[in-house]
Amino acid sequence: MTAEEMLRLLWAIFIAEGHCRASVPFGWLKLKAEWKAKKVSFQVIMAEVIYELKREYRKWAKSKEKEEGWDFIRWLARKGYNANPAEWDDWEKNVRYYFNWLRKGIQLVP
Repeated sequence: MTAEEMLRLLWAIFIAEGHCRASVPFGWLKLKAEWKAKKVSFQVIMAEVIYELKREYRKWAKSKEKEEGWDFIRWLARKGYNANPAEWDDWEKNVRYYFNWLRKGIQLVP
């Protein structure tokens, strides 16, 4: 995954998880209490999410699901970042939508 793709995925997740209105950026519940208590910054949470995405990418790259045709967003929705069966389809659809939307926007910039 290129740095550009990682950033696009990061922002797609940020938007899909409620953007600035979310109770914690990126839906990152592991630091929700610290975020609410103003003990961690946005950058700390972003760094945690990037670390998690890189870790999940390595797992996906070696998985049987990749061999079966799953892309990384599907992996994140069903096995990794948002492995919540009640939200699988909606989370995947929303992240994929914003990921593609951001790609179009990036291509428009000279």
